[in-house]
Amino acid sequence: MASTWLDFWQRENEFDESMSTNFNYFLERVETHIPLAKTNRVLDIGSGPGNLEDAWHDRVAEIHGLDISKRYNELARTRHVDSPNVFFHDLDPNDYLNFSPVANRQFDVIIVMSVVQYYRSIGEVEQLLQLIKRVAAPGARALVCDLMVGESFLSDVLGILKRSLLQGKLIATLKLLVRLRFSHYHTVRKENGFLVIPETEWLAMCERVGLKAQFINEPITLQQERRNLLITF
Repeated sequence: MASTWLDFWQRENEFDESMSTNFNYFLERVETHIPLAKTNRVLDIGSGPGNLEDAWHDRVAEIHGLDISKRYNELARTRHVDSPNVFFHDLDPNDYLNFSPVANRQFDVIIVMSVVQYYRSIGEVEQLLQLIKRVAAPGARALVCDLMVGESFLSDVLGILKRSLLQGKLIATLKLLVRLRFSHYHTVRKENGFLVIPETEWLAMCERVGLKAQFINEPITLQQERRNLLITF
């Protein structure tokens, strides 16, 4: 039976436990590019199980997560039931670029972490950039992270293994990769692939939308072959 990435993220999967490892690496580096302030309003597009909210909820004024996975949102809401400044909004899986839950708000910090490779087309990504522009407050910063800009899946895997070796987590990473090879993830990846957008096309899209953007030189996620785009307003 054919499946899509939208289906994959609705159910329990192999990334439920490992996702926090990549996020912790990101959290150690992100504030070099996006300094936080207690007055910040944060938008987390593709919030997943709420890793960003766990880390930042007591450091910002409010934080809103958007995700297609009701399962992830329910888990995150349960953890943050006593956090009045944290909000998780369900996106319609068939209309995931409908940001109406936050349409009347503006944000100082916008994070899109390891999401756009699962979009269906470059046109959808350009629409995402337009939506980011619409909800960005004056002086805001947005990070679109973990971007696949080249075709080599092998390079992606080798980059993960190299970083895991340096962190002393090679065995755990190898076990995860083996599980992925014989899992539903492998089937979905074969059927759907990833959306790969070259750096030049990213910059061209930003220019068309009227965004000031640049790629960060140093890696800020575990997937060293991927790129990270900083947008300033």
